Amino acid sequence: MLQDAKLRGPFLLAMLFSLAIAALASPSSKVGPALALRGGAKPSDIVRYAGAGLLLADATGRYAYPQKVIAKAGADSSDVPALITARSAGQWGMGLAIMLLADSSDARALIALSHYICAVNLLGDIPGNDPLGAPQSPLIVLAAVFGALGYGTARGVVPKWVSPVSYVGNGLQFFLTPKQAWAVYGADGKGTSHLALLLTRRVGWGLIVRGIYLGSIIAGVARKDAFGLVFAATAIDGIRFSLSGEAKVAGISPRSQGQFVLIAALIAAVSMWR
Repeated sequence: MLQDAKLRGPFLLAMLFSLAIAALASPSSKVGPALALRGGAKPSDIVRYAGAGLLLADATGRYAYPQKVIAKAGADSSDVPALITARSAGQWGMGLAIMLLADSSDARALIALSHYICAVNLLGDIPGNDPLGAPQSPLIVLAAVFGALGYGTARGVVPKWVSPVSYVGNGLQFFLTPKQAWAVYGADGKGTSHLALLLTRRVGWGLIVRGIYLGSIIAGVARKDAFGLVFAATAIDGIRFSLSGEAKVAGISPRSQGQFVLIAALIAAVSMWR
């Protein structure tokens, strides 16, 4: 997120401006609510819209221009698995952003929506299987399963916890064993470069974060705190991403990665600030 040098500066300024507005408007501020939020919006809403909006913008960029993502790592379109995974990471990131922006007042409706979003994301990955020579049936079956889970959840038949558990479980599979994950879906025919596996881990981490958010909502955590947990986890993983050397492999400078961690940490702190 926000690792494109051309976009990072404007996004950082927008983020800091939004955080400043949220701080001034916070009723917990010692100087009182310096700004009245129109329509009764809460300071945490500003942070959520800004944070999720930045995530959506970044994910859309990855989906639309995956070649730029892999070019930063010194690869080109000849690395088909990496190119496809970069685009996949983009569309799964878009799904996460939509989930974070969705109404959470009805936890069951949000969980049902999460299943539907997953089904759409799975269908979105299908075109990528063609150049890989991978079968389409596993993704089609899974999309149908998650569609059914969404329908069942909305009607109270499927337990709410099924969604976060499935997200965390599948996320760990992609995050911890990316090479095996490719083999499970029969998509390893073109080989898997180090970059492709790195990007696969990013997809897995996005799934884990979905599980964290949904699990928090089910547990009764306030929406702003659940949102803050998402970005706190993102900041922590950003540190791991840098220390592990993956940021260097992805072509991301220490300065850019540091700014990324800072933005995520700021969003988490202000969102959970009481």
